[in-house]
Amino acid sequence: MMRFFLIILALLILLAMAGYAFSLVLKLRHQKQQLAAAQKSRYLAVIDSIDVIARAMLAQQCDFSEGVLRLKPLLDVLGKKLNRFVAMWALYETVESMPILEARQQLKRNERMKLDLTREAKEAELAEQIKLELRQLLTEIAQFKQELK
Repeated sequence: MMRFFLIILALLILLAMAGYAFSLVLKLRHQKQQLAAAQKSRYLAVIDSIDVIARAMLAQQCDFSEGVLRLKPLLDVLGKKLNRFVAMWALYETVESMPILEARQQLKRNERMKLDLTREAKEAELAEQIKLELRQLLTEIAQFKQELK
């Protein structure tokens, strides 16, 4: 009789542990789905930002220099690299070390003008190639967006 009771008790304990394990598996699956949905949502927001910046650059509403500085970290989020776009990468390398905001204001006027001339010359030199690369980027981003949906 005691042996039968212990076997029943052991089975109940095993069933309870199996039920708990099953509930943990369900929770893990739900968390993974939430994580995937959040990542997809973030990717879509980043893609929209890239689209807005690239279109603004093409419409000359945003300087190429400012645009490449903004595009690089956004592309990094998607696992894409700005250095695949030769002209934009060349401009990025030119402007990445230039001071901005308060650091720029602290420069002497002639130093700021020299940096501006360097930046503007590089923008003018690469303008047509950057426009082509922006169109290519917009196409790639649209394809990436379709793959996500």
